[in-house]
Amino acid sequence: MSSQDNIYPLVSVVVPAYNNETHIAGTLASIIAQDYPNIEIIVVNDASTDGTEAVAQRILAGCGRPFSIIKHKENRGVSAARNTGMDAMRGEFLWFMDSDDMAENTLVSTLYALVNKYQCDLAFCGFKDRFEDGHPDALVPVELKGATIRNGEELVWLRVFRKIAPHICGMLLRKQFVFKAGLRFYEGCTAGEDVEFQLKAFCRAGQAAFTLECLYIYVHHAGMGSIRDNDSKEKHRRRYQDNMAAEIRTAQYLSEQAPSERIKNVADSFLLPKALIRQFTLFAKTNDRAEFKKLLSDRSTRKTLTESKKFLFQKPEIYGKAFLLLYFPDIYYHMRRE
Repeated sequence: MSSQDNIYPLVSVVVPAYNNETHIAGTLASIIAQDYPNIEIIVVNDASTDGTEAVAQRILAGCGRPFSIIKHKENRGVSAARNTGMDAMRGEFLWFMDSDDMAENTLVSTLYALVNKYQCDLAFCGFKDRFEDGHPDALVPVELKGATIRNGEELVWLRVFRKIAPHICGMLLRKQFVFKAGLRFYEGCTAGEDVEFQLKAFCRAGQAAFTLECLYIYVHHAGMGSIRDNDSKEKHRRRYQDNMAAEIRTAQYLSEQAPSERIKNVADSFLLPKALIRQFTLFAKTNDRAEFKKLLSDRSTRKTLTESKKFLFQKPEIYGKAFLLLYFPDIYYHMRRE
């Protein structure tokens, strides 16, 4: 261990990987190139059927960073792979990296400097959209003015209403905080698991720091998961359902763990109605009129939909859909049928 490693605490980067042999070399190269001196790399091969693991082994073998490659016997999804990596980490800090994306070489050092300066549990940055089809890069910064440290309550509010939308891989988290708060990814979830994790983290964090720099590079390509997992009506519907379930879990968590009445209201009167509206939409899309009517007849459901009026000025479309469901359900049902 070098003298620098004694100064800088170990950062564990968890890389879930599934059939990314064409991109993982670039991903790992951008991790190895980080100017932060003390990083361990944990690749979780989620039962890939291509050469992902062989490429990772070749790139990491001579990288000079400590690394491990963990292999799942069967494909369990990105959430399970991230959890496996978290369980294996030795570092004081945690960074997630998707196996087809990249990062500027200052990402870890910049975020660590913020966490260290403000003695907070997490820090995050903006990201850069990179398109392999030749379109120019697009910056997606954290568009907040003023202080670069904010309390968790404010960040929950900003994230829920999409005033900020940092990537899960543009965050550095203190391990002790993550494990003490019991933060995990919901295994089996194919969509919405990252926002669920973020909102839970913001909810439990006393404060968090951020930079205006766009240090994470989100690579758009033909084989990326968001495209691959939407290439059929069945997969699209599964992602829609998983998103709905993630919103329900998040609403329940925030309601129970809310640091203030303001956030409890967001959970109970915005996130939960929004998720219920997704459920109604799903019943309409699958032509399940019986379940649609059953859910609508539930007293607590109707009360929750009515409560969405509290956020009429923040997101009028949510209350608009709730109003339609409450008073003109047949119109809503036929509008949403496929």
